Amino acid sequence: MRVEDSTSPEYGDLVTRGLVILPIGALDGHGPHLPLSSDTIISTYLAHQLETHVDALVLPTIPYSLKTDPPASGGEFPGVINLRASTLTNVVLDVLRASYRQGARRFLILDSHMANLGAVRESVHLFVEGAPDARVMSVMWWDVTCEETRNEIARETGVSRKDDHHAGMVETSLVMHIAPNLVRHELLADDSIPRRATYLILPLPESLKTKTGVVYRASKASPAIGKRLLNEMVSNLVAAVKVELL
Repeated sequence: MRVEDSTSPEYGDLVTRGLVILPIGALDGHGPHLPLSSDTIISTYLAHQLETHVDALVLPTIPYSLKTDPPASGGEFPGVINLRASTLTNVVLDVLRASYRQGARRFLILDSHMANLGAVRESVHLFVEGAPDARVMSVMWWDVTCEETRNEIARETGVSRKDDHHAGMVETSLVMHIAPNLVRHELLADDSIPRRATYLILPLPESLKTKTGVVYRASKASPAIGKRLLNEMVSNLVAAVKVELL
């Protein structure tokens, strides 16, 4: 059941018996072809798919995130609304604690925004220190994809995994399958930069910027790739939840 659609008595009856799922997304630039809410769309979809397989309460998705490092997204683009790390840590911590006070003991956090990783894990550490009988699992969507499948897709499409990152082929394919009406298919494109860096340097040099925010190839994206990966993610996620939380 989705918490926002439940009544207070329904929530009170279910919260002690099932898994509580907290999806986390972002409002972040994803090139000219994907909506700002792409990360939110993916996390929410996975949460709602999971609730069809296990007894779960799905909390409303947190729609804001930490800022993506400019080198990871090819620059800075309009529409990004981000939180400070301390703010996100405290929001997640407060949600976990509130659910715990209501009787929840098993928690799954589903996140689709890489920049959130440290803050979310900090909130989990702080939470379990004061809730020794709670159990928390925190997952990014790529944690439940198989390396073999990702490598196969790279071979089949000719898109190297080093060229397939933010707003690239795989992420675009996921949104194509979940919300095809929100993808601007006519604007799908590849991008490039004069050089690449694995470190953070600010202000971002022009030589590390993309024109669109696509890092770096999206043109080979397809709903079929998205469906293939999402089916695998849901299957692997269900299996992991049954081992770790049920």
